Amino acid sequence: MDLVETSNLYKAEQLLLNLEYVSLKNTVFGKYKTHRHLPRLVHKDGLGAVEIHSKLLRKRGSSLLDLQEILANRITIDQVYVPDAKTNLDLLILNNQVNDFGYLFKFTNFKSCYDSLVLEQQHKNLTNNNYKTSKYHRVFYNLKVLYFKNPSKASSKLKTIIVNNFYKHINQNGVLKRIHSVIVKIYIGLLTCLSGVRLFVKNKDFRADVWNHKFEVIKLFKGDPKPKEFN
Repeated sequence: MDLVETSNLYKAEQLLLNLEYVSLKNTVFGKYKTHRHLPRLVHKDGLGAVEIHSKLLRKRGSSLLDLQEILANRITIDQVYVPDAKTNLDLLILNNQVNDFGYLFKFTNFKSCYDSLVLEQQHKNLTNNNYKTSKYHRVFYNLKVLYFKNPSKASSKLKTIIVNNFYKHINQNGVLKRIHSVIVKIYIGLLTCLSGVRLFVKNKDFRADVWNHKFEVIKLFKGDPKPKEFN
């Protein structure tokens, strides 16, 4: 994920294209909506993919990060601008919970939890106890307990105990996890359908594209939140 100012978005893309990166095609929906990043760029030698972002989060979480503040607080390491520890932790948590739908699935992963521990060590004021600034942060830290125990005293509040047990069962009980995942995918699919229907009614070119890409549209309707080419 590479963040640049909006005015430099296409300049950054052209620099990578000049270095033999190739831009992947948009999905049907991606061609007709304002997106938070340009189509993914992949190097011909398979060095990895680059996504040039003007926005970092999906619409539902966009107010949680201030782009100008992130750019203002950046630090320099080896002559390269990078986000500071607090920003990196925000990006880690919100990307996992918002962009990857972790909040809906009530899911995170070992790597994200481990990386959060490393970032917390880089900033002495960031801990599980004082860094819960949104509902997405709270869910992430509740899920993190599945991988790493909180060194502070466990909460004795009944609500917290119930929530943590729910998260534990939904992640460790295979049958329950599958049922919950199906429900969430249906919900995501319905949201995609509603967005697509509105666009279908308003845009003639989109209607033609839908007909020409029926299989991709069906995949989206089934609740796949990440089409292969461009999410």
